[in-house]
Amino acid sequence: MNHHPTIDPQNLRKTIFAGAIGNAIEFYDFIIYAYLAVYFAYHFFPSHDPVAALIASYGAFATGMIMRPVGGLLLGRIGDRIGRKMALQVTVASIAIPTLIIGLLPTYETIGLLAPILLILLRMLQGLAVGGEYTSSIVFLIEHSPPNQRGFIGSFSPMGAFGGLFLGTAVCFICLLILGKDQMHAWGWRVPFILSVVMTVIGIYARRSLSESALNLSMRSKSPVKEVFRNHLRPMVSICFANTSTGIVSFIGFMYAVQWMVKEAGVSSNMALLINLAGLAMVTLTSLLGGYLGDRVDRVQIARLGALILLVGAWPAFRLFQSGDVLSMLIGSAILAIGQGFFVGPLSSAMANLLPPQVRVTGISFAYSLSVGLFGGIAPMLTEYLLSRENLLMAPAMVIMAGALISLLTLLLRSDWRVGNALLPEELNRS
Repeated sequence: MNHHPTIDPQNLRKTIFAGAIGNAIEFYDFIIYAYLAVYFAYHFFPSHDPVAALIASYGAFATGMIMRPVGGLLLGRIGDRIGRKMALQVTVASIAIPTLIIGLLPTYETIGLLAPILLILLRMLQGLAVGGEYTSSIVFLIEHSPPNQRGFIGSFSPMGAFGGLFLGTAVCFICLLILGKDQMHAWGWRVPFILSVVMTVIGIYARRSLSESALNLSMRSKSPVKEVFRNHLRPMVSICFANTSTGIVSFIGFMYAVQWMVKEAGVSSNMALLINLAGLAMVTLTSLLGGYLGDRVDRVQIARLGALILLVGAWPAFRLFQSGDVLSMLIGSAILAIGQGFFVGPLSSAMANLLPPQVRVTGISFAYSLSVGLFGGIAPMLTEYLLSRENLLMAPAMVIMAGALISLLTLLLRSDWRVGNALLPEELNRS
């Protein structure tokens, strides 16, 4: 008996693309902000202490991330009460409009204190929007996949995310190559923000074409927020702590690492960005590989393996980054890429098994966004502080290892994660 929803095979490619494009926009935005903070920090957070200005700029980054759990609840409620399609349409537009405005925003020199205030407000709006983006697309893809392919099809969500990181890195690299550091400091930092409008148009069009009937829920909750906190708090805690490593590795291993390599290994910005581009290309592929292997072995087991690779591999990876040798640095990127890909690829589908359909978007969105917003949002600021103020050269590796340890212990010790490749709860109820 068929216990799962199906979609027309001819629409599968369109469905996967529509689910992944918003993640690409989301992570494109966040990585260009992190990369370009060193160029525009002075324009919005002037200070006689350049480190203080940079920390303040990362503070604005963290503010946007901390708003994610609130957005997770708001957009999760839309996804559970109205439908997945509505949530997907709202998020893709809400992420990109503030990004474009940031690219056009007057600086502190022009409008004074209003400049950093507006920047932080825009980051808060983005945080609200992205709070439901990644998880809505995960749920959308998982619910419309056959059970034996959920790991692979669900892994297109993290693949889209890392594709956005790759694209953002590539755009920053090209701008730096063409304009040079002086022009990037003066005005070139605006270009990647403004270019986001291209992806937005594609994303809105792709999601408008989705079939509403394919997204209808068989069960709806009148109050998904109340229900999920009352009846499903335990799995939300498990999802939250399991994802500790998700944001930390993304923002430290594949964003902060660029400026770290420039400072500590003495390589050029162009070389650091190229190394990171190679790493992002690898993690895009290993996310799909992790999901594929999860379908054939066990999704939770593969996710545990990924967390273990991050735990034991972060320190040697950053030692290889420090060497300045291109081949060694590429190997360092590969270590992080394999660990992160094997971790997040199969974890996407495993999370969906922990919650019933009527609260699935709300529960996963809040728990995931709380974890990534808190740990991932604070990680760059914490790493910068440990490196600049406490002189801990390997601070990035230490922060990644701490996150990987928490994720690994959660996947090992919490009984929720024994789901493996089980059917979704609603399928079990029907069988």
